[in-house]
Amino acid sequence: MVKAEGPYIPGQETLSSLHGLIEESVRETQDLQRQFTGFKPGMDILTWHKKTDRFKYVYEEAQRIKRGIRKPRYYKRLHHDFADVVFQDIAYSVCALGCDDSRVVLSPEKTSKFWTMLYPSREIVYNPYGQRVLKNVYVPDGILVDKSKNFVFKLYEYSLPLMNEENLEKQLRAIRIPHGRFPGLFSQASVGLVIPITSPLPKLEGERKRIEFLQLPITRVQFGRFIRDLYNRMR
Repeated sequence: MVKAEGPYIPGQETLSSLHGLIEESVRETQDLQRQFTGFKPGMDILTWHKKTDRFKYVYEEAQRIKRGIRKPRYYKRLHHDFADVVFQDIAYSVCALGCDDSRVVLSPEKTSKFWTMLYPSREIVYNPYGQRVLKNVYVPDGILVDKSKNFVFKLYEYSLPLMNEENLEKQLRAIRIPHGRFPGLFSQASVGLVIPITSPLPKLEGERKRIEFLQLPITRVQFGRFIRDLYNRMR
């Protein structure tokens, strides 16, 4: 269980590190923009994503993991993890490419790296694709920051499960933790939930008004078929 802790003010070293991550993220976004030049009218986002460097790395890693599986029960976990990472990368790419020139979105990897600075004493573990994760600590999938002022505008969650009332409340409980523990960084930050096409959406009332739903131009059914086809073709 993720537990809330008292308010904490990050030191100057942590904020300086955030500035370094911002500079790295600007270069990553520029690289994504270069890859986006291959996007053609009428091409769906799933077809485009297969041409990106991020997808090629994840797919090769998934194939390597699948070849090493010796027990059938682990195939289902691989399929689930593969779907999560691919959706996360698509959502990140869309958010990063949608920024104006004064802002940048930190990738899941950069966001996790920043969180390890906010929680320096917490244990770091790694998922099957080499991304660091803090044990028992909520970490958003991305953050939208000002390039010059290190100001956090938005916390991003890239959520593949159906966004119903129950799942939305789970997200809210987790997101309340950084807002309360790091008021200087996140007190004014809104929340962007990036999801497949969903209807109907949960109602946004009270504190939920700080939430924005960003729907990718794909349905869960389309994405599920995309993942199954990729998974079945793995060598």
